[in-house]
Amino acid sequence: MRDVATHRVKTGLAEMLKGGVIMDVVTPDQARVSEAAGAVAVMALER
Repeated sequence: MRDVATHRVKTGLAEMLKGGVIMDVVTPDQARVSEAAGAVAVMALER
């Protein structure tokens, strides 16, 4: 049963990210701009 749930989560995430852009950002301002521009995911990096 756990394998089925894991598969659903993975395929659901893939569907959400399909056709979108994942942005690497450093500042909160960059994250806001990325989201406003349509990024489906934002990854915050450390300097």
